[in-house]
Amino acid sequence: MYQIGPAWRDLMGSIAQWQLWAYLGLQDIKLRYRRSVLGPFWITLSMAMTIIGVGILYAKIMNTNMHDYFPFFTVGFLVWNLIASLITDGSMVFINDGAYIRQVPGPLLTYILRSSWRSIIIFFHNFIIFFGVMAYLEIWSGWGYLLALVGLALVTINCAWIALLTGILSARYRDIPQIVQSLISVLFFLTPVIWQSNQLKGRYAFIEYNPFYHFLEVVRAPLLNAPLEPRSWLITGGLAILGWIFALLFFARYRRRIVYWV
Repeated sequence: MYQIGPAWRDLMGSIAQWQLWAYLGLQDIKLRYRRSVLGPFWITLSMAMTIIGVGILYAKIMNTNMHDYFPFFTVGFLVWNLIASLITDGSMVFINDGAYIRQVPGPLLTYILRSSWRSIIIFFHNFIIFFGVMAYLEIWSGWGYLLALVGLALVTINCAWIALLTGILSARYRDIPQIVQSLISVLFFLTPVIWQSNQLKGRYAFIEYNPFYHFLEVVRAPLLNAPLEPRSWLITGGLAILGWIFALLFFARYRRRIVYWV
């Protein structure tokens, strides 16, 4: 039975409690790096080392111009890590917060928003790397930064409904988180993160019909001053709308069972 009314009120109540999940998401990061000198910047340092090492290596392997490839790989890797974090953390959110769900009545989508906000904070910490690369290469994106923020919002909205679906399924079937992590690992190699789509001789289905490629492009293209593809914006925006409609219907169907599953 679909309880659309309670599901909608849960969504609105979660959004209205933005101060709560924003504070809790920030506290999660503080507690994770308690008594650490660099705090979450340890992630940034590790990410920077990975980007420099892998970026230089693959630029040499693919015989690509470093000035063009390095910003491409940096943005793609940072955005991909955000996508992976939003989805994988979201798939575990109801399981990890099961004790709170059982004891404290409240909107369940608050936990999804908290997890998403935590990933976004870490992403902006890591984005310092991109500014460093662009400053070193003397590249300025101009108005592209504003357009990239719109793209980033669309990516987050899409990953949030995916996290909601996988989170509900994971609460019921505990094998789902492992499946999600495996799929994310495979999709990393099938999506133009390390390699560039123009390096292929033809347009293959795993690029054209890979939504994660379009998720990357709506953020990466504006930042690299690349031509905008309306198709990527339409697909990303359309998936955000259709995905949330389906996810809310799914949530309305199983919302009352989540507390028993966790």
